[in-house]
Amino acid sequence: MREGKTLRLPNINFIILSGRLVSDAELRNTSDGRNFIKFRMASDTPYRSGDEWKTSTVFIDVLYSIGRNDLNESFKERLQKGTPVVVEGRLRFREWESEGIKRSTYEIRAYRVQVLEREVREAAPDVPVDVEEYLPPEEDVGLPDEEMPF
Repeated sequence: MREGKTLRLPNINFIILSGRLVSDAELRNTSDGRNFIKFRMASDTPYRSGDEWKTSTVFIDVLYSIGRNDLNESFKERLQKGTPVVVEGRLRFREWESEGIKRSTYEIRAYRVQVLEREVREAAPDVPVDVEEYLPPEEDVGLPDEEMPF
């Protein structure tokens, strides 16, 4: 670094990733009783190698907490294998030991999870509509034209 200069590096940790779930989401609890949704997603990045297009896939775990358990449960039902999503959050590195083996992983602590497809709802049965019900009344109860503000 040059003399008299200081480095002012911002602390930014923000990630946006799109992809599809590779398994159904699970509702989990922390040791202090908080609830969160955990799922694994795959995100593809196409790239060109010579004259051929290839795909690089990243698999990553996502942890998402809405807060209330009932909201988590209803949202979890929408997060099924194959569901396309966009995830916004921060990237986190975590280490632990299991059966004497040191393990590590990157995961996303999500601020926002947006499902990219709408729920399919059953079509309502054809019900005859009484058109008379939707017509304005014969008598006009509004302001006379000369008193309209436009």
